[in-house]
Amino acid sequence: MEYIHTLADGTTVKYTDDMIKNAITDRDYYQEKYHSYVSKVNRNREAVYQFFKGHYNSGDEDITVSTDDVNDLLEAIGSEKLKSLFTVSGTVNFTVSDVEAESEDEAREIVEQGFVLHYESDGSLDDWDVEVVELAQQ
Repeated sequence: MEYIHTLADGTTVKYTDDMIKNAITDRDYYQEKYHSYVSKVNRNREAVYQFFKGHYNSGDEDITVSTDDVNDLLEAIGSEKLKSLFTVSGTVNFTVSDVEAESEDEAREIVEQGFVLHYESDGSLDDWDVEVVELAQQ
């Protein structure tokens, strides 16, 4: 069966039973999502309020909290925790065999220029160097 609806501008729209059922199903789905979202916002709002209320002393102008306390709150409301920044230094040991060269200097140059460092993670690579510490003819 079809249902015909006339819009204010005079345009008519035809709806089938399936279209109406799908619209009702969609409405119910999004209504449930909306109520779930509103509940989550209200829970988070209350968690934040309780957090600061628990760290507040009447008359104080400032509230001091530890990073651990803040991270507990952030975790409770489903957010990422605060993170510290670290500088990490290290050593990469390597051995390259079968380098064809006319001299030790050329072999050293071939190896030093042949390295490409590829870093795939958070942070930025600030400095790197290849240092050949031993060289021997095979």
